[in-house]
Amino acid sequence: MQSVRTPLPGVGSLHVLHLHDGQRIGVIRHHDHRREVVVYDPADAGTRLTSTLLTAVEAQVLAGLVESDGPQVHSARLERVSADLTVVQVMISAESSWLRRPVGDIAVDGAVIAAVIRDERVLPADPRPQCEPGDVLVIVGRPDAALKVLDVLLAG
Repeated sequence: MQSVRTPLPGVGSLHVLHLHDGQRIGVIRHHDHRREVVVYDPADAGTRLTSTLLTAVEAQVLAGLVESDGPQVHSARLERVSADLTVVQVMISAESSWLRRPVGDIAVDGAVIAAVIRDERVLPADPRPQCEPGDVLVIVGRPDAALKVLDVLLAG
């Protein structure tokens, strides 16, 4: 695999990976810490098929999924219910620094942990259950606030 870094003045840098099968994918690292994933057309190296801008949290979750050891937050699923409401489901891994800590310690204005799914049971977030490996935390709130809860979980 070959990796090529190209400075993008005023933006950041582009890192393009040339994969074993001829595909090319890129990551634009913006100066403001945003990450953009780019997929190129294999028939035309200069043509983007698609790209998507990731938040810092989304980039961390993606990086964790690619790492061989996996992330502290095992997996996350984001659903946008409306422009003002987002539901995020986050599975806590056995390596998470949040194990045995009450979910009530995770507080962000504009979002709440509405429930904990454990062994196919739905536990109310109040009283405050402690995080266990495999728990799925259901976060409901404004999109920006729900993603801040992910930030808190990833920061430990």
